[in-house]
Amino acid sequence: MHCDIIVNTEQEHLNVNVDMMKEALEKLQLNIVEMKDENATLDGGDVLFTGREFFVGLSKRTNQRGAEILADTFKDYAVSTVPVADSLHLKSFCSMAGPNLIAIGSSEPAQKALKVNTKLCF
Repeated sequence: MHCDIIVNTEQEHLNVNVDMMKEALEKLQLNIVEMKDENATLDGGDVLFTGREFFVGLSKRTNQRGAEILADTFKDYAVSTVPVADSLHLKSFCSMAGPNLIAIGSSEPAQKALKVNTKLCF
């Protein structure tokens, strides 16, 4: 099942586009899940899908509740949270570089997130 999730963001100017995005996804006949919890925020720049699992950056734009809703929506995939420092997005310092390969930057926030995630995984 292919599914797209329409999210809440703390940036109000982005929430204005929700109706347009929903209309476009409906035209593609995709299954749409709307995140209606007012306490949940989830920004696309904080979500990295590897094909097998999701990494969700907890940042100024994405919170734990948003990550929980993503996990509830995509129950067949593991969802791991990664703390993101400063005003960055998760994808500001990491992205998929190929099958089974995540590229992570050398900046201090990137390395800190890597260390935290490594401790959680091993």
